[in-house]
Parts: sequence; C-alpha cells; structure tokens
Amino acid sequence: MRPLLLLLLLSLSFAQRYPEHVKETLRRITDRLYGVFGVYEQVSYENRGFISNAYFYVADDGVLVVDALSTYKLGKELLETIRGITDKPVRFLVITHYHTDHFYGAKALKEAGAEVIAHENAYEYLSDPSSYNFFLARKKILGEHMEGTELTPPSLTLKDSLNVYMREGEGLKRFEVMHLCEGHTPSDVVVFLPEERILISGDLVFDGRLPFLGSGNSRSWLVCLEKIRELRPRMLLPGHGEPMLTKEQALRAIEQTEKYIRELRSAVKKLIQEGCDVECVRERINEVMLSVDPSYAQIPVFFSVNPVNAYYVYFEIENELLMEE
Repeated sequence: MRPLLLLLLLSLSFAQRYPEHVKETLRRITDRLYGVFGVYEQVSYENRGFISNAYFYVADDGVLVVDALSTYKLGKELLETIRGITDKPVRFLVITHYHTDHFYGAKALKEAGAEVIAHENAYEYLSDPSSYNFFLARKKILGEHMEGTELTPPSLTLKDSLNVYMREGEGLKRFEVMHLCEGHTPSDVVVFLPEERILISGDLVFDGRLPFLGSGNSRSWLVCLEKIRELRPRMLLPGHGEPMLTKEQALRAIEQTEKYIRELRSAVKKLIQEGCDVECVRERINEVMLSVDPSYAQIPVFFSVNPVNAYYVYFEIENELLMEE
C-alpha cells in the first residue's frame, strides 16, 4: 500500500465521529431515569453544538426533563429520543442554568407541552443585550444547525426551591429543584431525587474537565459544593461528562471541582499580591497551577480555559482584597 494512502486511511480511522442523532448516546441510568451525553468539546459546526448532557425521568403521568441541549434541532432530537421510550406527555422541563448549551433547545420541549422551570435570574440574563450577542455568535458558528432556535424564557420560576410532584404507583414522586447559591451562574439550580439520593447538578460539578468560572462567583461556588456534599448524593449526574453512578465517584468529582477552584483562587491571589496585573496573571497562571499540580496538564482544554478562568477570578479577588482594607 502506498505510504500516502496508508496515512490518509489512518487519519480517517482516528477522526472524531460525532453522533448523527442525540438518541445514539442514550443511556438508561435507573428503571425510570435516562440521559443523553454530549461530547467533551467546545461548540463547533462539526459537533452541531451537542456538548452538554440532558436527562429525563418517566413517571406514571408524564415525563420530567432536565436541560434542553444547545439548539432547537437538538431539542427536537431529545424529544424524539424520549418518544422512543414513552408516549407519555412531557410535562416539565427544568433548566439548570441559562447557558446556551443547556437552554437553547427549550422551545422544542415547550412546543410539546412542557412547563419550563428555571431560576428567576434567568430573566436577568435574557434582558441583558449580551444574551442576544451570544445568540448571534452561536449562529455564526453553527449556521443551519441553529434553525428554529429561540431565546425561550421560563414559564415558572423559583427563588430558593420548588418541589415538583408526579404520580408513581399509588403515591407521588418528589423532585426537589433547589437554588443553592450563585456559583457557575446566577441562575444555577439542581434537581434532587431524595428517595434515591440522585442529584442532577448542572454545571456545578465537573469531572474530567475544567469548570468555567466566567459567569458566576468562585467563592460562592465553593459554598454550593459544600451544600451539595451535605446532600450526600448516591449518584451525581453532571451537565457535562460521564455520570457518577456511585457515592464514591460523586464525592471525588465534588472534591476535584472544589480543589481546582480553591487552587486557582489561591494562585491568582498570590500573583496579585506579587504585583501582577490581569494580563500578567493570564500569562503566568498555567505555569503556577502546574507547579501546584502537574496533573492539570492532562485535563482537556486546561491550557486554553485556565487563563480565561484566571481572568475572571482576578477581578473577584481584587474586589475581595479591596473589601478587606
């Protein structure tokens, strides 16, 4: 075989294959709980924006969905995936936070009859001109994949907590929708199934990748993680990445997320106290974090995302230091 042809075949064999439909990633987590799982990447035309997870629970009187993926078309595929499991009505859609990859598909579920539940701070996001700028940026990246996508507001909001009840057997199934604090974003909520101690965490807990610290508050996020730990989840289902199906895996992911945020905050504070401005922090933060823990180099997108996180945390730490004076 010619060397050039062999090289081409090898390149094709190792090329990323993206799901052609959300249903290709469907997993049954419990008897009634299912998930679909996006790729470990940033949004691109090639992956169609399918980078986040969504979950759905099939009760006796309908379906509760958590998160709607990142386009109307993907939301429709999620609905088709649900229809492959059950023809029961989709009654509720809980949006864990108003980031583009979690709520842009909401219109598809709303058209199917779902009540869209989110934190009241979602309205603040939608009323900010930056939300439309993000929308235009996504259209530029995703092109025709964004057809039909709209900025869909919630139809029911909560401030601190909201219980959703659905029929199961002779009783009622309770889903606790809780706003623990403003961590990843101002609109973070989690969904907790208390009987099974299953937590759907949105983007408050990351496993195998860096959390994004540019939309919320890193100090408050640490409070969120402590509250999540107090729930003692037996199973933790994140907004990105693999489901954590044991309490040991859940605790490890909570601790890893907390470790990164604490170490980043400490590193940024140290650099500020050494006289670094924000650009200096961005330039040096990878080196400093790798000196703290060399294994960060193995985390996907560490080298590109860590400086961005440091940029945002710089201003948080700077304000905290000013308040201490």
